[in-house]
Amino acid sequence: MFVAIVGPSGAGKDTVIRAVAEVVRDRPDIIFVRRVITRLSDGTTEDHDTMTPEAFEAGREAGMFCLSWGAHGLFYGLPQSARDAVDRGNIVVANVSRAVLTEAVRTFGRVAVVEIMADPQILLERIMARGRESAEEARGRIARSVNFHLPHATCSYVRIDNSGPIDVAKNQLTEILSSSLV
Repeated sequence: MFVAIVGPSGAGKDTVIRAVAEVVRDRPDIIFVRRVITRLSDGTTEDHDTMTPEAFEAGREAGMFCLSWGAHGLFYGLPQSARDAVDRGNIVVANVSRAVLTEAVRTFGRVAVVEIMADPQILLERIMARGRESAEEARGRIARSVNFHLPHATCSYVRIDNSGPIDVAKNQLTEILSSSLV
């Protein structure tokens, strides 16, 4: 089963994923995918591997990724090992774009979608705290956060509000990964 974690920038998707990974670290059947992104890692806000845009495109053409997309002027990809882990019967969790959910269903078959949200003011504060964008760019990013189309073939959909303490969202996602929803 593939668990697609989606939501707007600043919702805390990577923070929640990191917190849950620590809680379920003794569960070898739950695998958290390390994405490849064409941006240097800052070491704190998200855990990813970095590639240049040219190396990323060469990797995509060589079949390095089972799922890839572009967003916010960057490229993102999930390694083929994610598909292999799903094929072995694992629960595979990754932060992906809402725009690739249909492709995720084609790639992985069974997909559960967990949308992590937060209050718009909190989104703005979190994006600004990262220091990668101006206030105008951050507001524009939030304004682009619109509803998305949930593919009919998804197995389940759950929404988590991450406006409050991280433990609330962490506990909800931990419960989802341990339940029959996935």
